[in-house]
Formats: sequence, C-alpha cells, structure tokens
Amino acid sequence: MQELSDQQLFAALQYARSQDEQAGRAILERFQTLQPAFAQTILGVFPSVMVDLDQAMAHLFMDLCFDVIAVYEQVFGKVPDHRLVGNRWFEQRAERLDREMKMAMKQTKPSVPDHAFDQEHQTGLVRFLHAAIDQQTCNSKDAVRLAKTMIFTTVQLFDALYDAASSHQNTSFH
Repeated sequence: MQELSDQQLFAALQYARSQDEQAGRAILERFQTLQPAFAQTILGVFPSVMVDLDQAMAHLFMDLCFDVIAVYEQVFGKVPDHRLVGNRWFEQRAERLDREMKMAMKQTKPSVPDHAFDQEHQTGLVRFLHAAIDQQTCNSKDAVRLAKTMIFTTVQLFDALYDAASSHQNTSFH
C-alpha cells in the first residue's frame, strides 16, 4: 500500500470532513455491511473500552474512525467485501496486531511506538489523527494513550485490509 502524499491526505481529509449527514451515514452503512466484524470492533468494541476512561475521547475516536473510513474510500476505493479476503482474515490480523502491540509496549515508552509493526503505513494520517486526539481536552492520560493506540491500530488494519484485498484480486485473475 502506498503512503499518501501530503496533497492526497489533505484532499482526502477535506473530502471526509465535507460529507453531510446522509453521505456520512451511507459511508458508515457500506462499511458495516462489507466489513461487519471490523466495523463492530472499531465502532463498538474500541469505543466501549475507552468510554469508562473518558466519554468525550470515545466520541472523538469514533469521529476519527469515520475520517479513516472516508479517507481510504476516497483514495483507495470502496472498502473491500469481507468475503473477498476470507472470513478469518480480520480475526487473524487483529490477533497479530494485538501480539505485536503488546511486545512493542513492553519494549518502548507507553505511547504508540514509532516502528513497532512490520508494516507501518500512512504515517501522515496517523500523525494528523494523533494531533486531533492531542487537541481534545482530556484529564485522563490513559484515555489519550488508548485512543492513540486504537487509532494507530485502526489505520494499520485498514492498510492490511486493502493490501489483502488487492492481493486476492491479483491472484484470482491468474
């Protein structure tokens, strides 16, 4: 997956932020239909873990997840159907990211490590999203750290999803 240039990132974020309620709902519904497990994780499970620490941060996290979904759709096309990459793909990738994150957290400072993953992409997008989290007033350092970790994980999962879908499409034509 290619790293977005600053110009591509700015245009995609502008697109995401310009969506009206109806268009935003359509983007979310398409995502929930095409990637039900992924959608449940980032829009349900992740925020529910965070809400006890800081409700406003949990809401911001969901808003930033929408930005991620819209950015990927704008730049790389509609979210791939879960049937294209297989039903176990998301589970396996999430388990792998969980193991890598736990290892990285033991080895580095408590915030998201800069190079903890074998396949880190979209650093500009992650930096932008982390800056948005830093701008949110929050008394819980744990909520901020968790939000940053979860948004980093979300972006990594999106990259891996689009890469897997592209790989499956390429192999199905041979």
